[in-house]
Amino acid sequence: MITLIQTEFIKLKHSKIFLLTVLGALSIPALLYIALLTGEYATFQGLLDYCATYACALFYIIIFTITIAYLFGREYTEHTLKTVLTAPLSKTKLLFGKYLMFFIWTFIITTITFTGTVLAAYFGGISDITLSAGLNSYKEMLISVFLLCLSFSPFVFLSLVMPNMVFSMVTGAIFSIINLFVYSTKYTPYIPWCSPYLIGSNEISNYSCSTATSLAIILATFAIGMTISYIYFTKKDVCL
Repeated sequence: MITLIQTEFIKLKHSKIFLLTVLGALSIPALLYIALLTGEYATFQGLLDYCATYACALFYIIIFTITIAYLFGREYTEHTLKTVLTAPLSKTKLLFGKYLMFFIWTFIITTITFTGTVLAAYFGGISDITLSAGLNSYKEMLISVFLLCLSFSPFVFLSLVMPNMVFSMVTGAIFSIINLFVYSTKYTPYIPWCSPYLIGSNEISNYSCSTATSLAIILATFAIGMTISYIYFTKKDVCL
């Protein structure tokens, strides 16, 4: 498994997709910095809250779909799956290894977004920057992103069935729009791509839905997505 992760990092060194996701992660603090210059988000905590909201409910939906499409779909589009499986590596380990790589990749993206936001606050002239507020917000973002990653298992199946980057980008854009319309409504805690932020930031207490219910929906989404992905990936023959 460690060898697989190391191999994926080597692939990233020769691909522009990682740079694309980094730029996507930096676009959030860049937009917040511009807003600071116009007089918006005068407090450090307010800036961090907006960062987490925009990231987890909007920007990351698109970035994560692109990430999954690259990790899982490229073995089909570049016809390298038949070569990978000649090594002593089962389809099961390959599937879950790539999903683990997805978690690591999103952790890097989240850290870049958070660090960029802190720098935006500093250079934007915010005076109430504190370590405790930063660490607490970073913890909330990590929890939100972890739960969001779990809810992305159905996208793994989609990337296996249709390993096309354009399709993934369109799908991510559609789900971002759905999140935009559903967010702040009474249905938000029941949407597995909206509720992670509510749970991480504890804003779910403002809704009638309990945390346990939202977590159950996220875990069910993860279980269903990984089950159908596993069945499809292990049963489908590899074209030579």
